[in-house]
Amino acid sequence: MNDKKIFKDIRSDFCNFIDSCSHYGFYTRAIDLQRKKVLDCENYLEVIKQYKYQAIGRENEYEANQLFHMQCMINALRSYLFMWIQLKEGEFQKSWTSLVDVQEYTAIALKTNDYEGVRIFEARLISAEKSLFPNWNRYNSCGFIETIGECSICHNLFFDCEHIENAIYMGSLCERINRKVVEINHVALVENPRDRRCIFTNISDDDGNEIDNFTLEKTGNKVDNNDGYHCKATLFYFSRLDVS
Repeated sequence: MNDKKIFKDIRSDFCNFIDSCSHYGFYTRAIDLQRKKVLDCENYLEVIKQYKYQAIGRENEYEANQLFHMQCMINALRSYLFMWIQLKEGEFQKSWTSLVDVQEYTAIALKTNDYEGVRIFEARLISAEKSLFPNWNRYNSCGFIETIGECSICHNLFFDCEHIENAIYMGSLCERINRKVVEINHVALVENPRDRRCIFTNISDDDGNEIDNFTLEKTGNKVDNNDGYHCKATLFYFSRLDVS
């Protein structure tokens, strides 16, 4: 069996797996079945990554990048299932974070393969955001000075290499890694942040009651508003996506 036939079979299996996941991306699906499908995604993800490493070993960049696309879409569907599970468990901030993960994985997947199925999924994410979560019109954005870091592809200092940040090379996304924050000098409120996970989670009302920004319920905490309204927020998010 030649390599082209093997890759065609891998792609066919991938499409069938994606179709099977699509049945569970709804609020009404049983949470135990959604958890089981998450495990299926994790197991299948390892299979796809092993195929990708084999393509890298053959220096077949086209196949490596196509398998990276599959890797990103499986991660997107896994995060999508997590979003529904966490929503049903009342873990609303985690659910929001999972949705942003899905959106970012999908955007990366589109760099290597753009087709109708991904665009339909992308549109579903927009609908889910609008119907499930508050309309965040302000986000937090930290202003800081940091070192330039190293290239995730060649591991040289980033200004010494020829790779382009956020481009895909041999099945991996080029990122600046091992960066060190030298100084944090301000926090700004912005409409278009670098990281949409950085939201306000609680804010005080006129009477000093702390309000949950997702549910609008009082948390039971009281604050003194004499020096201004109080809030709780995510200022920085450290987790990295699976893009190597």
